[in-house]
Amino acid sequence: MPNVKKWSEYYQAKVGFRNYWYAICLSSEIADGDWLARTVLGEDILLRRIGGKVHAMSDRCIHRGVKLSDRVECHTDSTISCWWHGFTFRWTDGMVTNIVGAPDSKLIGRAKIKIYPIEEAQGMVFVFIGDSGFTVPPFSDHVPPMFLDADRIIEGESMVVNSNWRLGPEGGLDEIHRYLHRTSTLLLETKATMPLGHRGAKTQCEIVENATGPKGIIDSFASDTMYFEVDIDDAPGAVTGIRFADTGIKKKRTVGTSSWLPGVLRVEGFPQDGGCFFEFYVPINEKQHRCFMMISQICRTPQEASSFRSQYMTRWRRHAVQNFLRQDVAARESSAKFYNRDRGWIEEVLTEEDYMIIEWRKLCSRHSKGVQTPDHVS
Repeated sequence: MPNVKKWSEYYQAKVGFRNYWYAICLSSEIADGDWLARTVLGEDILLRRIGGKVHAMSDRCIHRGVKLSDRVECHTDSTISCWWHGFTFRWTDGMVTNIVGAPDSKLIGRAKIKIYPIEEAQGMVFVFIGDSGFTVPPFSDHVPPMFLDADRIIEGESMVVNSNWRLGPEGGLDEIHRYLHRTSTLLLETKATMPLGHRGAKTQCEIVENATGPKGIIDSFASDTMYFEVDIDDAPGAVTGIRFADTGIKKKRTVGTSSWLPGVLRVEGFPQDGGCFFEFYVPINEKQHRCFMMISQICRTPQEASSFRSQYMTRWRRHAVQNFLRQDVAARESSAKFYNRDRGWIEEVLTEEDYMIIEWRKLCSRHSKGVQTPDHVS
C-alpha cells in the first residue's frame, strides 16, 4: 500500500486514536441526577451527574456483560446496581460495594468496573479514552487553541453522521469543497463572499506540533488565491462563485481553517466576523461518528452573551448549522460507502489542492498514541 506508508496509523484508525480526550455530550444533555448512555470509539459508556459533577463508567457489568443502561437502578446517589444480579458499583472509583444476589461474595471491595476520566468545559462534557496505566494528559492539549478562551460563549448541537469520522476533519481542510456551499442560505443571510475554491495549498499550510499543547494543521488561505469563475467545455464562465463586488457589500472571509488532534475543526471568522466555529468529530464505530457543531463568540458582558445566544437561536442555528453545515454532512454520508471499504483510502484520486489533507494524515500518524481497533471491548 504505497499510498499510505507515511500515514499508516491514520489508515488503521477506523475507530479513532486511543489516549485522547473526546467530546461525549453537551452539558445541557445531563441534568443533576440524570444518566446518559453513549458510545465513544466503540466503547459503551454510562454517564451520571451527581452533585453537579459528571461521572462515567463502562456500560457493561463485569459479571455477565449486561448493559447497565438497559435498566438503570441507582438505589443510592453514589452507586449503580446491575439490574440482573445486583452487582453494585461506586461511581467515583468503580469499586464493587455490594452484590445484592451474593452479599457475602469475596469480590466485594476488590473487583472494579472501568471508570473514565471526565472534564467539563464550555458547556460540553469530555471523556478520556485511554489505556490502563497511561498518564492522562492535560485536557487543554487535546482541544484547539481559543476553545478555552475566557469570556468565550459557545452554543451548538450534535448529531449522528453515517460516515467514518475521518471524513470530518478532512472536509475542513478541503481547499476546493467551497463549490459545495455556493447555494447555502448563509451566504444570502450574511452577504458574504464565497469563491469556488483556492489555489496554492502548500504555501498556505502551517503545521503545529510543539512538544506540549495541541497538535494541528492550519490553512491560512489568502484572498489572492481565490477564484470565482470556471470555464467548462469551452463555455466561458459556466460556473461562478459569489463575489463581494457583485453585491456592493464589503468583502468578508474566514481568517483561517484548521484541524486539531484527535479530530476537531476550528474556523475563525465563521459564521460572522469575530466568531469562531468548532466542530468535534467523535467516532462511534467504523461507520458512524457524532458531530458536535459549536458556534462561539467572545462576550464581555451578560448583555453580549444574551444577545449572542439569541442570535444563535434565531439566525445561526437555521442558516449555519441546519443549512451550511448540513451540506458538509450530506457530502460525508454520500461518500461513506466508498470510504467504508478499506481500499477507498487507496483508490481515491487526489489533486494538488488536497495537499493539506495528506499532511493532516501524516500529522495524525506521527502523534498516534494508539489505534482503537473495531473489535475493541471496553
